[in-house]
Amino acid sequence: MYLLHRVEELSVQQGNARGAIATFIMHNHTHLDCYSISDIAEATFTSKPTVTRFAKDLGYHGWRDFIKDFMDEERRRDDSSLVTIDANFPFSAGDADEEIIRKVADLRTSTVADTLSSLDRARLRMAVGYLERAELVRLFAQSPNAYLGDLFCRKLLTIGKQAQQVRNGEFGLAARNLGQCDLAILISYSGNNPGESPMNLVPVLEERRVPMVAITSAGSNYLRTHANCTLTISSNERLYSKIANFSTEESIGYLLDALFACLFARDYDANVQKKVGDARALEENRRIAGLRALREAESPDAGA
Repeated sequence: MYLLHRVEELSVQQGNARGAIATFIMHNHTHLDCYSISDIAEATFTSKPTVTRFAKDLGYHGWRDFIKDFMDEERRRDDSSLVTIDANFPFSAGDADEEIIRKVADLRTSTVADTLSSLDRARLRMAVGYLERAELVRLFAQSPNAYLGDLFCRKLLTIGKQAQQVRNGEFGLAARNLGQCDLAILISYSGNNPGESPMNLVPVLEERRVPMVAITSAGSNYLRTHANCTLTISSNERLYSKIANFSTEESIGYLLDALFACLFARDYDANVQKKVGDARALEENRRIAGLRALREAESPDAGA
């Protein structure tokens, strides 16, 4: 989790000094080093000691240490990211339809490129290994990431891998019924609040020695610290201030597809044979069901 995202979490605290300082930082994050502590205290109707305490609450000795790390992170993110369009507001109110669809396409393309550029190949192989050995795969994610998890689990089922996207409200029960021969995949963009789902499952999974693969944002966070293996989401979106999760959903979908494709390739010929055989069987079942329905409709007794 980037430092910017940690500040954004604090910015939603309306009506207190920390929230006011965090909101100021979010509005001025690209040139925050242009402001002194006095400037920020005056702009947020707080005090210099309060601004200093804000930095200390984030684990720094003082404002100077915080601002150095914050601006270094801003520059690194600008230099390393391949996302060429604002992931939070990729189009504007006055844009024509043609411009909007081009910008959304550009965002999707650059998000996949950015995800690929930060994809640790060794960690990917490790995650595929956990997936291959697992007797049962359970995926834990809140909506809307859960929809992507559903698609992933369906792909796994097509090659005979038992997989389930756990429904919200059943997370705890599902986690407590996993063992060390299974696999838990946890998806969270922030990955940082141990009291929220799916992060609150970590103690249970650790107690039961369940391998954990996390899919989360860049930077340090709770989920990354505790998972056995972590894959990184393209992390250009803010937590709250955005039109939609365009970039996050594209990045998560790509990582899940990469996991499935690499697992599929571990036993390519057998998986192709199973996929084709199952597809033919399903199509034959549909054909027979269609013929049966047609015969029933044409039966003299049908209108009785």
